[in-house]
Amino acid sequence: MNIPKGFFFSGIRSGIKKDGFDLGLICCENLSTAVGFFTKNANPSYSVLVSKQNINNKIKAILVNSGNANCFSHQGGVNDTKNLCKKLAEILKVKEDNILIASTGIIGKKLPYNKIINKLPKLVSSLDNEPDRFSQSILTTDTFKKIVAREIDMGGKRINVLGIAKGAGMIAPNLATMLAFILTDAGINKKIFREICKRAIEASFNSITIDGCMSTNDSVYFLANSYVKFISRSKEINDFSYTLSEVCLELAKMIVKDGEGATKFVELNVKGAYTKKEAELAAKYIANSPLFKSALYGNNPNWGRIISALGHANIRVKENRFKVLASSLEKKEVKINVYLGRGDFSYTVYTSDLTPQYVKINAGYS
Repeated sequence: MNIPKGFFFSGIRSGIKKDGFDLGLICCENLSTAVGFFTKNANPSYSVLVSKQNINNKIKAILVNSGNANCFSHQGGVNDTKNLCKKLAEILKVKEDNILIASTGIIGKKLPYNKIINKLPKLVSSLDNEPDRFSQSILTTDTFKKIVAREIDMGGKRINVLGIAKGAGMIAPNLATMLAFILTDAGINKKIFREICKRAIEASFNSITIDGCMSTNDSVYFLANSYVKFISRSKEINDFSYTLSEVCLELAKMIVKDGEGATKFVELNVKGAYTKKEAELAAKYIANSPLFKSALYGNNPNWGRIISALGHANIRVKENRFKVLASSLEKKEVKINVYLGRGDFSYTVYTSDLTPQYVKINAGYS
């Protein structure tokens, strides 16, 4: 696996969860340029609130915990989270605002801050250049680790991109109960970097849905540590942009394939929309329909569910122009094309079916 130069990883058990690793760390050899995207939920976690304050600074490390959302548990949550970042910053000999934090797990239960603080020295001393333990430490209901690595050869200048993610439930457009960390040793102008990251996230993490539920904790972080010479020429920028988007999309698809209780991975393409916005609206209304998703689980080609979802989105289609083409619903991977017959715009979303196992998992999740 091609790991970007200058990044180190750690994952340990701190006692937040009953079993397994639950505390992870990504550390940069040098302060890195950061870009972040966060949940649009109106009740975000304390970790999201603190990281939104720090994201515009150069970043030394990202502290991540699983098993606890660090959200809506006590009045002093933000200050306690800032103190957690401060304690890590002291060990790493940087400023408090050079630290990002992310959390995933149960909402409303107080994070054991002192327990985590006591484990920080061990977490830092365990750093190495292998991301495996870190990738394990961020999982909740996930059934497998999600890691993607790519290398770009730019005429003798080799750049690496590494993506690590978690997510399986509460997945909806505009991020999800999803944490993702995209790291590169490329040097790149921050404004250009942000534009590239925004394009990558729109076509990947913002184009997936499992259950249409928006989490309080969604966070996607991009770090570039400039270990390799700066990317400046247009071809270099295009190659880098393509690779970054490829990594994000592959991670996003992994999240959908690991959807809680899911038996199918579905690529839903809406074509022939009047505008790009209408195409996106149509795709997401269809993909988030419990009736449509239940029909997928039952291998039931009931395209009336699609008509109903489009009408719910206030998109009127004519019978002689509308059509649906699908691959076999009995396969694990299904491709569905919906033709609206209204214009020339299209949009793709990735989703899964809705199963009894999904209900069982979430009925007992606490």
